[in-house]
This record gives sequence, structure tokens and C-alpha cells, in this order.
Amino acid sequence: MHEGLGTLLNKGYRTWNRNMITAVPFILDLMATIIFSLFAVILFLMVFVMPEIASSTIADNVPPEVYLEILGSLLKENFLLFIACTLFLLLLFLFIGSFFEAGAIGMCRLALLSGDTSVGQMWSSARHHVLNLMLAKILIALIIMAGVVFLVPGMLSADELGSLGSNPTSTGSILIALGILAWFLYALVAGILLFFVEYALVVDDLDPISALERSLEFFRDNKAGVISIIGIIVAISLGLEIFGSAISSVEALSDVWSLVYLFLSVLIIRPLTTIWITRMYMDRTGKELYSFDIYAFE
Repeated sequence: MHEGLGTLLNKGYRTWNRNMITAVPFILDLMATIIFSLFAVILFLMVFVMPEIASSTIADNVPPEVYLEILGSLLKENFLLFIACTLFLLLLFLFIGSFFEAGAIGMCRLALLSGDTSVGQMWSSARHHVLNLMLAKILIALIIMAGVVFLVPGMLSADELGSLGSNPTSTGSILIALGILAWFLYALVAGILLFFVEYALVVDDLDPISALERSLEFFRDNKAGVISIIGIIVAISLGLEIFGSAISSVEALSDVWSLVYLFLSVLIIRPLTTIWITRMYMDRTGKELYSFDIYAFE
């Protein structure tokens, strides 16, 4: 007998309350992202900007537009190098995100099985699953990007791409708009169907293809549960966004709210929702979950 949604949320909250250490991978993920973002900026400056500045005789009082023109010409001259660096950085950030996400799910899995978890489990799970999780994310991205086919009829119907914006009532423009809508709906459905890929991959130690198949099977067997947990997570995010917009209307509180939101997201929301999702997957795939005395319901 599967847990009801209320019981799942309650038990998941109590598991999180007992294992607040599950925030560690999200903190490290944030720190690593900041560090490597700075690395990316410095790399860009060193490779594309500094050589030109060093060899340039431009005066100090040249307007910013001139530097933008120089930067544009640099990118054209080094287009392939720029693309290679961009792909490298994208893969690097994907690796970082996959590493700590695998670690976080592994920690939640252990907490739900035994009642407690550890940072050691994070490193173990991350090392074991990072490459498979990274490949799974690439597959998901490719599946979603395949929706570009919905734009093809509009592209073929347009005489010139430049005429699409100037004539929004043309057949090509209408087909492009419908194609974008169809792509959005396709991506939404794909995102829901593949929502549990990462959890299936880590919890059941699957390869990327098997994890995709397991996520589809899980949705087929638990449509209401999957949609409900996604709805709850979206509702929490929207609630915080609405509250944040109201707070941000007061200029003095705008920066404060940004820090508070970051704190809530990294330390509470992401660890808690990860436990909820992991618990739903484990409960509805027959895993024997740890039972605290505090979980007794009459």
C-alpha cells in the first residue's frame, strides 16, 4: 500500500528535519558554480580580450562602443575557439551539477533507508553516478531540443526569415508561433514524463537509457502522484516568487530578499523537495523505508 501524499510530505519533512546535512551538496554546488563562473570570466578575458588590449594603441578615453566592436571582431576571428570554450564550460557546469545532484539523491536515499545519512555518502554516490547522470541529462536535453521540428513548417513557409517579424499575420509567422507553442507543450510533457530519471538512475543504480525507461514506467503507474508532487514544487516556487515580487517593490528590501531567497532555496527548499521526490520514488517502487517512532499515525 503506497503512502498518501499527506503522509509522504509529513514523513519527508521529518526526515529532512533529522538530516539537515542534506543541504551540504547544494551548498557545495553553489560554491563550485560561483568559483567556476569566475574562472570562465577570467578565461574569456585572458583568451579573447587581454591579447587585443595588450597590442592595442587605443586611447584611455575611447567610448565603450569601440570596445564592443573590437570584441565582436575578436569573436568572429576566433569563432571556432569561442565555440570550443563555450562547449567545454557547458560540459564543466553540467558535470558539476550532476556530481552534486547525484550526491544529494544518494544522501536522501540513505536517510530514507536507514534514518540517517552522511557527507561520505554524498561523495560515494556522486563519484559512482556522476557520468551516467550527466549522460542522462544530455539525453533529456536532446529529447527536448528535438521539438525544434515543430518550427520547420513555419520556416519553410516563410519567404525570408527577416520578413517574419515585419509581417506577424503572414502564414509563416503564424506557423512559427504555433510551432513555438507546440514545442513548449512538447517540452512540458517530456519534462513531466522524464521527471524521475535522475532519481531512478541513482536509487536503482541504472544506466541512462534504463533510467529514462523507468521514469516513463513510473509515470504510467503513478500519474496522479507525479503530477501532484510536481504541482506542489511549482506552487512553492510560485509562492516564493510572488512574495519576493511584493517584497522587492520596497527598494530597501530588494537585496535582502535576494539573500533570503538564496538561503531558503539552498538550505531548505532544494533538500526538502529532493527528499520528497526520492521518498515518492522509493515508496512506490517497493523499497522498505525506515520508520521513525515519530512517524506513527493513528
